Amino acid sequence: MGPERATTLQDVADRAGVSRATASQALAGKGRMSPETRQRVRDAAEELAYTVNRVARGLRTSRTGVVGLCLPDQTLSFRYYMDVAYGAVERAQESGMLVTLLPPAFDGPVATEQLDGYLTIDPVDGDPLVSRLLAGRKPVISGEHAPEGLPAPWAVVHGDHNRAMRLLLDHVRERGSRRPAVMLPDPSMAWGREMAAGYHEWCAEHGVEPQELLGWFDTSIDRVRELLDELFAQPEHPDSVITAPEGMAIVAMDAIRGAGLVPGVDVLVASYVDSDALAVHQPTVTSLDLHPREMGRRCMDELVRALDGGAAGRSVEVPIDLIVRSSTAG
Repeated sequence: MGPERATTLQDVADRAGVSRATASQALAGKGRMSPETRQRVRDAAEELAYTVNRVARGLRTSRTGVVGLCLPDQTLSFRYYMDVAYGAVERAQESGMLVTLLPPAFDGPVATEQLDGYLTIDPVDGDPLVSRLLAGRKPVISGEHAPEGLPAPWAVVHGDHNRAMRLLLDHVRERGSRRPAVMLPDPSMAWGREMAAGYHEWCAEHGVEPQELLGWFDTSIDRVRELLDELFAQPEHPDSVITAPEGMAIVAMDAIRGAGLVPGVDVLVASYVDSDALAVHQPTVTSLDLHPREMGRRCMDELVRALDGGAAGRSVEVPIDLIVRSSTAG
């Protein structure tokens, strides 16, 4: 007995009662057809245990079916970046593509040539991998604005972080704060610079003396706590604090308690980035929903559009929403 014949795309098309071209488009999530037809093809493929031959497809289309995802170093423990990645992977799956995570220090031809395109999320100034990707021939979608002085990405997907910072500041002011302090993220990323600009502009407009700390991704919790202890030991300490990166709000509340103050009463607390822990911590923490999964999906939408021949130069904004909880009760 000879080897069992592998299921082909024609077998799937015959089972579903459609043409081979329709079957190919249905499995790739493309083409104009009814949802019933698309589902019938997918059901036939599942019944026949059919899998796409990506090598053969790549030979026909000059595409591998694989795209690269570049995240900033030391961010894999942050929920925000994992949600962005999941959103991108979900959208890629709908288009029959795979996503591979590129190591931050990776140096090789795959960084610029071997994959179909790339997503770079929160690109950092001076990152050599980001520089190589943007200088390459493959389309690159930037999640948040790319560093200046480099070739422009194919498209940019971003939040309005100047407006979002003002949204938080207006909120704590409405709750009685007159001396808001902020812990800002790494200024070598665009969203950190936009947050800082929004804070300083807001302070100038309201006659407030800025009080800011920097919270780098690799800053230790002990060092953050030292900075916060110094801040709240001042006679005219802040009466509210807005924290970034993710998770720093809980450290801030510990420092507030350590100074003999009550978080949410003596000092209002808000986080620039929401997380599951902030919804259950006591007091629960006011934050911003940056819609990270939507960020990932929209970045991949733009990459799919680029690979399908869409025009470059688009700018897509992801909404940012305020989540009010008890830490800003006043």
